[in-house]
Amino acid sequence: MNNSEMKKMAIRTAVFGVVSIAVMLQRSATKHIMITDAAGTHVDRGNAEDSYNILIDRNVTDSQSGKLIIPLAKTVSSDDIILEDKYIDHELKIYIESREEGFYLDNAVLTDLDILESAVCYAENDTGSVCLDFKFDGLYANASSLTENSTIEVSFAKPKDMYENIVVVDCESEGAGNSRALLDMSLAVRGIATTDDDNNIKFYYTRLSDDEADIEKRCALIKDSGADFVVELKLGGKGVSSFYNGQYFLRDFNNAEFANILEKNCAYKLGASAEGVFEDDGSDQVLCCTKVPAARVEISKDYSGADDSKKIAEGVYQAILEAFEEKK
Repeated sequence: MNNSEMKKMAIRTAVFGVVSIAVMLQRSATKHIMITDAAGTHVDRGNAEDSYNILIDRNVTDSQSGKLIIPLAKTVSSDDIILEDKYIDHELKIYIESREEGFYLDNAVLTDLDILESAVCYAENDTGSVCLDFKFDGLYANASSLTENSTIEVSFAKPKDMYENIVVVDCESEGAGNSRALLDMSLAVRGIATTDDDNNIKFYYTRLSDDEADIEKRCALIKDSGADFVVELKLGGKGVSSFYNGQYFLRDFNNAEFANILEKNCAYKLGASAEGVFEDDGSDQVLCCTKVPAARVEISKDYSGADDSKKIAEGVYQAILEAFEEKK
């Protein structure tokens, strides 16, 4: 390398270093730490019954408009915060491990949102830890972050305005005695979906805990989320079979096609027999209230173990990817 080339290399190195430092400083100045989303996870912070309405300050600036801005005690870090999005109940719970008792008696939440119906602070213990419970007038997707100003900022949008592809997974047992096995399947689907950043699919679940939702809430979730596909998980029959609503004829990609893709992929992943694709007899309330491609996949109770739940989830997820590809 001659002197001219060495000089050019030195200049490029210096410029790269200056740019890198500038980017690092800019990122540091605007650093946002994402808060853990514990949707469906059981959070137990105690049994204290003390509660009070949270102070709301509606005097916001232009940059604050349309957000929910929650102040934090200076001692609170990202490790002290758990966000639970109970979307099926139109509810957002934020658990904060704090050591400043009564903080939200004096510090107001800042928002001009007219979708907020109530805001209540529940004392979880006598040391300052609380659950902030916000209830909204409908289903909204949200994005949350922890700012350097010691606030949680939450923005809201209709699901279809935030996500291009949406799927609802239903796994209610409806008294069939298979609640835990069906829940494990749903959680297994969630486990795959949360680690897949490439396909940009938002999943909603009618159940991610031992609590079950009634049919009205489940159908409302399907409608309000703007779902592209609905998958219903059931245990029963032999091998793997699937069912669809033949009442609605959907152009381009119909219920029967979706049911076929589900049966094929789940049977393949399980190594089980594919028992067929059938038209539902009209008794399935979820399929009856769904006007987008939807199907119920039924798996024999012989495949209700933990390893089988993972394989079923893999089959469901692969079927959804195929369905989106076919729908294009």
